[in-house]
Amino acid sequence: MNIMKNISYITLLLLLLSSCKYLGLPSGDKVVAKVGNHYLYEEDVRELIPPGTPRQDSIRMLKQYVNSWALKYLLLSRAESELPKEERDVEEELEEYKNSLIAYRYEKLYINLRLDTLVTREQAREYYQKDSSRNSLDNYVVKARVVKISTGSPNLERIRSLYRSQALEDIDELERLCYNSADKYSDYDNKYTDLNIVARDLPLDSFECETLLDRRNYIETKDNVYTYLAFFPEIFRDGDLPPFEYYYPRIKEIIISRRKRELIKEMEHDLITKGIENNKVKTYINEHSQDENQI
Repeated sequence: MNIMKNISYITLLLLLLSSCKYLGLPSGDKVVAKVGNHYLYEEDVRELIPPGTPRQDSIRMLKQYVNSWALKYLLLSRAESELPKEERDVEEELEEYKNSLIAYRYEKLYINLRLDTLVTREQAREYYQKDSSRNSLDNYVVKARVVKISTGSPNLERIRSLYRSQALEDIDELERLCYNSADKYSDYDNKYTDLNIVARDLPLDSFECETLLDRRNYIETKDNVYTYLAFFPEIFRDGDLPPFEYYYPRIKEIIISRRKRELIKEMEHDLITKGIENNKVKTYINEHSQDENQI
């Protein structure tokens, strides 16, 4: 819908805000725009444009805001004129939404006041061991270190001799050499990582990496400029049980989510119980009736 063509619906005064040196609106409830019986006042847009904004930018920003504001009421007017009466009656839906929103906010407050968010490693490991059969991987998870270095670097061969070593002194030397001569070096904080994340640092996709890692625990490849050296001291393949350290953050989320559900069940049970005890809830169910139509 072209707002500027709807002159019969909207009057735009397109003035500038007094907070900018280019804005000349006088004080008071000055009208900036009008759609039917709806008005947009100067005070509503006074903070819209930062001080010092060039004149043309100020006008453009103000026009965009006014058009967006006007469209809301033009759309509402069109809907009210063309929708059937039953489609325009939203009182019941609004009441239901209001009730749901209030209940949700109370549930959130109830949980925040009572939720234990501490998950010990012992609790997480117990969950991991009990549910391990359901936690098999559908992707590759690895520990890795990747070097991206210019193929012409004088340190390339030394780095190639070190990047697959597990000895701490070799790793220290590797990191020093990479710091000085590699375009990129990463060990992913020595944490378990999805292979597709590592693949982003190589000129290969995840499937190509998986194929290579099914034969060995390292990848060497190159493009027109760089040589890429990737070593994978640990590899967990599709279908394997993920390592505990990899799964630990997810386990914490699952345990906390379960605690939230338990708190909600506890709250609901308490409300029903006390509601019945205090005669706030009354039911008229005849449990002994033989007539299926008699409640």
